[in-house]
This record gives sequence, structure tokens and C-alpha cells, in this order.
Amino acid sequence: MKVLLFGSTGMLGQALVIELKKRNVTLYTASRENADFKVDFANKDSIETVLYKVKPDVIINTVANVNLQECENNPSIAYMINARAVSILAEYSLQHSTYLIQISTDHYYLNDHTKLHDELYPVRLVNEYARTKYAGECFALSSPKSLIIRTNIVGYRNKTNQPTFVEWVIKSLTNKESITLFNDFYTSSISVTQLSVILYDLLMKNVYGIFNIASKNVFSKQQFVQALSEKFDLDMSNSNTGSIHKNTQLMRADSLGLNVEKVEHVLGYEMPNLEQVVQDLYINYQEDLTSEI
Repeated sequence: MKVLLFGSTGMLGQALVIELKKRNVTLYTASRENADFKVDFANKDSIETVLYKVKPDVIINTVANVNLQECENNPSIAYMINARAVSILAEYSLQHSTYLIQISTDHYYLNDHTKLHDELYPVRLVNEYARTKYAGECFALSSPKSLIIRTNIVGYRNKTNQPTFVEWVIKSLTNKESITLFNDFYTSSISVTQLSVILYDLLMKNVYGIFNIASKNVFSKQQFVQALSEKFDLDMSNSNTGSIHKNTQLMRADSLGLNVEKVEHVLGYEMPNLEQVVQDLYINYQEDLTSEI
């Protein structure tokens, strides 16, 4: 089985590379740099060149512009990356009967706190990021062999100038910096390594449509950081509580809990809870430290 992974140098992409190399697949990577193929995801010819060179059995797309403010400031660029590029992959999937896995988002729900939203729950598109990612989902579904994954991922990217949320939290708490924790922003985050294993298992089931892959629990960002600090034995004395909606004019979805019963039913096992997500982040952090010694 030939797998073509777009976005192989991103946070999820790196985790998928590690996981897929353990499996019985032939993996090809595509990114702006440091990959088997250099690709410009805003350029149709660049995308199609890679597709026709590899002729994959499976396409996994992790590429996205996830910066909400950038999407708001440049909606046409956000559309090119988050939606139009997906339509090119979907058309190839349709023509060549190729399995397309599109990594989407959970940024579709607000004002209902810890509610678990299933795949049929009505979405709300409150900003350009949500609009373009949802358009990407619709384009992907134009191919009958597409699998859309709604998720919220946490993990490590190991790029000094581009820290992930978890990397920023660990660094800030280690340095005893003052940070604001949101108690009104809810997610059901899952680690990228956990998602990579689950995604492969789902791929082997040969299923299509929209699936939520996330933690079983819904928790505020404040609760997540508190769990992280306890596991990593980090001091939170300089942290304070705040609102995600304060001092911003950008509309944000804030209730991102995902119901995972559908994927649990298909796979026959439970999704991780908050404690297991944090434990996985801790293990990965310790393994990375060991690799540097």
C-alpha cells in the first residue's frame, strides 16, 4: 500500500511519519521542505505533479492554515490552502479511486460549554478558518472514498521558533512566566501520537465519511494545563484565569467537545481520557529528552 502524506513536517505529520514507518506501507512525504517531494499547496500543478508521480493508494492531508487571525486577514489565502487544495485531492481521489483522508477541525461549536458534539450536530461558521475548513470537508466529500477526521490535537513540533501550545506551556511554567489560562474554552484534545495509531486502525477498516477522533473527556484549557502541570511537576503559581473572548474582536468557537461514540463503535475500543492524553505527552517528552542525551 502506497501512502502519500501531505504536510509531513507539521506536528501531526511528524507523528504520522513515525507511526506509518512502523506499518506495512510504502510512505511518501510531501511538504514545503525536508520531504520526499517539495510541494506548494497553493499551486494546483505542484499538487498534481506529486500525485501523478507517486500514484498513491491512500492520500493523507494534514496541511492547513490554522492561524485564525491570518485566515481572517487573508481569507483568499486561507481558502486556497484549507479548501481549494482539498478539491484537487478530492478530484484525483474520484478519478483514480484513491482513499482520501482529510484532517479537519473541531472549530464549529460555541456557547454550550462541555457538550459532546457528534458528527451530525449542526456546525456554526463564525470565522474564516471555520468557513474554509468546512468548505474543505465539503470538497473532500465529493469523492465517495473520502474520510474526514474532526479532531483537536496536542503534541510537539520541536521547532524553536514555532512552539506548539504544549511546548509553550511547558516552557512558560518551567521559566515561571506569567500566563493566562482560559476557563471558558473547552476542547477534547488528543495527542498526535494517539491520533496516528487510531487513524491507522480506522484506515484498515476502510470506512468513509466524517468521524470524530478525540479524547473521551471535555475540559477547559485551564483544566488541561493544570493536568499537564501536575504530571510534569511544574509550578503554576504565576498563572491566572482569563477569558478567550477578552480583548479580541475575532469571533471564536469555544465549545469544541467531540462525541467519539461512532469511532469507538467501529474500532471496538475506547478513546483516551484526559489522564491518558497527558500521560502520552509526558512519555513522548521523556523519550525526546533521552534521545538528546
